[in-house]
Amino acid sequence: MKLQSTLPDRAGFIYTVPLLDSILLLLIFFLLGSNFMLKSGIAVDLPVSTSSMPAADRSHIITVAPGELAQIYFNEDRVTLEELDARLAESTEEARHVVLLGDRRSDYGTMMELSQMVLKHGYEVALATQSGD
Repeated sequence: MKLQSTLPDRAGFIYTVPLLDSILLLLIFFLLGSNFMLKSGIAVDLPVSTSSMPAADRSHIITVAPGELAQIYFNEDRVTLEELDARLAESTEEARHVVLLGDRRSDYGTMMELSQMVLKHGYEVALATQSGD
């Protein structure tokens, strides 16, 4: 005696679950992947530029916030010029990139002084801007 199922065949549903899982994983990957881009925790108003370069992986971030006296941050830690010089000298990381995030109202002399300090320690310098598109 052969037993027969009284339930209707729904084999198509079994194959859609892995497809939905894959789609949701891809969606989460792309949505969260954009948050892992290079960002600093200090809010600055970047100047606009129509040209751009790809973001450097594993780079130090130096942020210059505007004010009477420029506030300088090295990887989100507030530092003085002397402390910044010491930190750049003692860094032993393989990646030798520094991104300068300077507010559009920041002093040009301060930005040049920082870029010269970074170059003196053998780092590559990139100036961060907003996309002008």
